[in-house]
Amino acid sequence: MNKHAPGPWTLGEPETQGGGLFAPVHSPLHGELATVVWCMEDDQADGERSLGCEANAHLIAAAPDLLAALELTRENLRACQATIHLCGGFDPAYVTEAQAAMKIADAAMEKARGQS
Repeated sequence: MNKHAPGPWTLGEPETQGGGLFAPVHSPLHGELATVVWCMEDDQADGERSLGCEANAHLIAAAPDLLAALELTRENLRACQATIHLCGGFDPAYVTEAQAAMKIADAAMEKARGQS
């Protein structure tokens, strides 16, 4: 299994390179992990920057936190399902929906870990 650099990841100050702005992504233990597009020269509308590249950079920087939250949520959902099952009062529709949600979470976690 591939282990990512531990979070939190943070964005450094964007710097001009070529025709755009690029922001470094830092990890406390590994320093600069990557450089992401912050704003391309042609990423402008009526003289104002589009926020799309900046939003992508923030999403990348949040990746370790999002993975940790998804892992915790998935485990809590599994534990909740097991408890409801032991009590004998579960709704089959809930079980089906919870299992579908866990499959989506599992696929996303595998992708984040480089397993798919």
